[in-house]
Amino acid sequence: MNPEHAPLMLWIEGLVALVIMTAFVCHSFFAFKAEHVEHHPTRVRIGAAIQGLAVGLLIGFVIVPLRMGYMDVRGFDPGLSPMMSSLSFLPALGMLIVIRRGALLKTPVLSTYLRAYRRASLLKARDDANKALAKLDAIEERKAAA
Repeated sequence: MNPEHAPLMLWIEGLVALVIMTAFVCHSFFAFKAEHVEHHPTRVRIGAAIQGLAVGLLIGFVIVPLRMGYMDVRGFDPGLSPMMSSLSFLPALGMLIVIRRGALLKTPVLSTYLRAYRRASLLKARDDANKALAKLDAIEERKAAA
């Protein structure tokens, strides 16, 4: 390898994207109960894989190289400067926010799967919030009784 060129290790970025996608799919298997999944469970799993892959690609191919660029000190070289790669950080952050807000739910082919996953995750969040409120109510009743 030539020392004046930055090493190109795409396998790290690809591995990060696949690990994040796998985490989303595993979360959809273990976190969602039957009452959260109103569609066919396979749709929810495919939606989790698509959502995880979208987030994983942004993190793997933008955030990880940005971090690697800042951790590798090479001195000042405009062609290899980490400041040049940091220009992609704000658009990537914007894309993560847009994906999280549900922009992919309007895509023609993927919308069925992504909506099933989004609905299951919202139903789970609602159930978790209700459980937390019940615990808070129980705590407040004990304080009022004392």
